Amino acid sequence: MLKPITEERLRTMKRRLRKKRYLGEFQEHAFELKIDFKQALEEEALMTFLEDFIDAVEARQLDYIGGIDAKWLEGTIMTARRYASPTEEDRQAVSAWLEKRPEVARVETGELFDAWYGEA
Repeated sequence: MLKPITEERLRTMKRRLRKKRYLGEFQEHAFELKIDFKQALEEEALMTFLEDFIDAVEARQLDYIGGIDAKWLEGTIMTARRYASPTEEDRQAVSAWLEKRPEVARVETGELFDAWYGEA
C-alpha cells in the first residue's frame, strides 16, 4: 500500500515527479455511476441506449469505463483529456441526462474521487 503524500512532501517534490505520479496540479478525478433499468432491455434497445449514452458522455469530453447488462449499467466517468477532471457540473449533467431517459429507473452518481489513488 502506498503511503499518503503529505502537503510538505508535495511542495518539495519536483514538477516532473508530480506529473508522473498524477499529484498536485496533475491530479485527475473521476466519479462512479450506477444505473438500474425499469425492466430488462432487449439487445437492440440496450445498444441504442448505450450509443446515446456514449454520445452524451463524449459531448462533454468525458469517457465511460465500465460494464452494461440488460438490467444495469455500472462504471466510472473520467475526462477524455489528460491531466484534467470532470467537474461537478459534468457529474450533474450526466445524472440529469440519465434521469430523463424513460428506460432508467434509478441513477446513482458518486462523489468525485482521485482516479489514480482512489481517495476523495
